Amino acid sequence: MALEFESLQFAAMELGEDISPHDRTGLETLSTAHLREQREAREELYDYVDGLWEKLKAGGVDPAGRDEYQGLAGLRDLDGALRDNAVELLTARED
Repeated sequence: MALEFESLQFAAMELGEDISPHDRTGLETLSTAHLREQREAREELYDYVDGLWEKLKAGGVDPAGRDEYQGLAGLRDLDGALRDNAVELLTARED
């Protein structure tokens, strides 16, 4: 069954929503040290992708309003969802 999405960004957002319960289940099995490593790796990847986004904006491009940047927007959203999963679980564990 092929799913259709309005854009690559919406497809990535849906993927993030669909994978998050499985991702969180996997993250919960990690030791606190490994969970911390996952958070750091995910934050580093998000920061890199977000940096690409911000570089476009600083150069006068509105990436949110241009179709050719939907893939980047989607990756940024997906990375953010995965990063947030690790951050939330680690924060809950360390409280």
